[in-house]
Amino acid sequence: MAKRAAFSNTIWRTVVFAGAMLATPVVVGCGGGDKKETTIPTEDKAAADQAAADKAAADAKAADDAKAADDAKAAEAKAAEDKAATEAQALADKEAADKAAAEEAAKARPRANTKSRKTGRGFILS
Repeated sequence: MAKRAAFSNTIWRTVVFAGAMLATPVVVGCGGGDKKETTIPTEDKAAADQAAADKAAADAKAADDAKAADDAKAAEAKAAEDKAATEAQALADKEAADKAAAEEAAKARPRANTKSRKTGRGFILS
């Protein structure tokens, strides 16, 4: 029986060792160990500040360019609208003038005194 106890003891040691290996990553992953704070050196901070300032300037320029483009589009749209309105007014004026001319032409034209005119056969060719 002594041999059996030694064999049993070896099995338990293997199980305990395997369990410890399984548990080790969990313990390390749960906050074990020191974490160093990340610090930005002053040179990198100055470069980061410069990059941020450059980005802000680029954003401001892009916003100004977009506003200028929108203003240009609005001006073009207004000019096109004004041109269309002017053309429509000119067309309406022309139609009114044509209508007035047609009415004037439709009026009876004065003729010479028709009673004094002699009527006859016209030319006789013989």
